[in-house]
Amino acid sequence: MNVFTLTSLCGCGTTSILGVFGSMEAAIERLRMLAACTDSGDEYRIECFEIKTFEEEVENTERVLRSRAEWKAKQAKMEELN
Repeated sequence: MNVFTLTSLCGCGTTSILGVFGSMEAAIERLRMLAACTDSGDEYRIECFEIKTFEEEVENTERVLRSRAEWKAKQAKMEELN
């Protein structure tokens, strides 16, 4: 699942999250509303984040650790042959 954030970027370097949305279209709609009342030079950013479940992260971690162990074993064999 993806979520989208709309962030306001201030010229002084601070940021403010203006909303978290379930679709890009919803974030753009909020941006359209803001465009009606902003000054020139105001900046906004829409970012996409992927939400993962605990189970998905466990599966990914196990896959990465397995792959890393296989790589280390291959490296050890290569060093034995040299």
